[in-house]
Amino acid sequence: MKISKSRIKKLISDMSFKNSIRNRIVLSFGAIVALTIAMIEMSFIVFVSNYYYGGVEQILKDRVIVTSEFINNYASYSNVQGKARFLFENFLGESDKKFLVQVLDKNGYVIMDSYGFSDLREIETSDVKAAFNNKLEPYIDSDSETGEKMMSISRPLMKYGMIDGAVRYTISLEKIDAVIQKYIIASLSVSAVILAFLVVMAVLIAKSVVNPIHKLTAIAREMADGDFEIRAEKYYEDEIGELADTLNYMAEEITKTENVKKDFISSISHELRTPLTSIKGWGETLLLGSVEPDSDAEIGLKIICSEAERLKDIVEELLDFSRLESRTMKVNKQIISPKRLVNSVYRQFLPRTKGIDFTCTLIGQDTMVNGDANRLRQVFINLLTNSLKFIGESGRIALSVEGFDDSVKIIIEDNGIGISEKNLERVKEKFFKENVNSPGSGIGLALVDEILKLHDSTMLIDSQLGIGTVITIIIPAATTEEED
Repeated sequence: MKISKSRIKKLISDMSFKNSIRNRIVLSFGAIVALTIAMIEMSFIVFVSNYYYGGVEQILKDRVIVTSEFINNYASYSNVQGKARFLFENFLGESDKKFLVQVLDKNGYVIMDSYGFSDLREIETSDVKAAFNNKLEPYIDSDSETGEKMMSISRPLMKYGMIDGAVRYTISLEKIDAVIQKYIIASLSVSAVILAFLVVMAVLIAKSVVNPIHKLTAIAREMADGDFEIRAEKYYEDEIGELADTLNYMAEEITKTENVKKDFISSISHELRTPLTSIKGWGETLLLGSVEPDSDAEIGLKIICSEAERLKDIVEELLDFSRLESRTMKVNKQIISPKRLVNSVYRQFLPRTKGIDFTCTLIGQDTMVNGDANRLRQVFINLLTNSLKFIGESGRIALSVEGFDDSVKIIIEDNGIGISEKNLERVKEKFFKENVNSPGSGIGLALVDEILKLHDSTMLIDSQLGIGTVITIIIPAATTEEED
């Protein structure tokens, strides 16, 4: 299946880097790193929190166990009030001042605390309930009055082997939380630095992958434009390097194929010119002889001469195409008048346009251009021939030339079959024909376009299917130095 140049360009242009490999690498790598760092960060926060909270919990357990064992051993027969007085008068030292120590009766009411208060406040927290069940269970909550975060552990007080109350140790977690917060902020800062560093590394890695692809894409675009002499540079011995080798191999193979095609076209065109000239020459010679008018022989000879002339024109087009492809076509530029040249072509076509509304309008100044008269004549002849080929019986061709200070505008307008919108961009391609059954080689417009490019000129085609075609040619005016 043949893929056109415009299709290749479209495929390359569709390789948009809005959704590029670089972005995908950076986003994917960044997401993985961010997720990994987040998991490590969460694990670190849990570890630090458990470490510090576990340490505080262990201290509270040790203190409450030692205290309860001491009271139960040395004041085992005293009631809970006596145990409270014994505790606060004989046991608590300086190290216990950082704790809030409370003694509760068996109903959970505070009998006395280390601050000397006895407000008979009932405490129903889980640590107290666990103590009355002879269990150790830490309890963490915020103080209802100050909002300060606290941890408490309670231990039962025994009398005659029965639970008579509980001793409760409470400590503030504010300083612990402040330390944990510092660790969290420090770890988040380190994580942010690591994430930024790894993202930068991902960008650099992505560039090392994407930049060679960008360069290969640029090479592919130039190849799509017809430059098969250019070669892709091989950066790495990997898939990208293999792609570069593939592009270079493709360019070499296309170059070989193109050279074979050019040589074949040039060779066959030269070979066809001589027999076609002979056929036409002998046909015309026979027509000048003793051939009866309107006889089958005369009609046949005229057809032979006409078809030989048509084939000769196609061969000449092929030869010109071959010269363009091999960049050997030359233009002999001189200062010429496009108005006079177009008017001459118009008079040349008048005998061929009987029954057709064929007009030529010359307006504006007689602007001179620097061009090859024969090649520009070939351009106008090809375009007018195309118009004649595709107009009907009530055909109309309007030819106009308008001169300006800086350019000359030539317009060829017809009411022929027109060109469909989907093929409008392709009509300048070599060997393209909208209708494969239509006469011609399909290189006429391509040849016209190339000749105009050699004259630094432009050709604009505006056409609608079933309505007609308007071709506008703009040729720059000759400069003062060129005219001199």
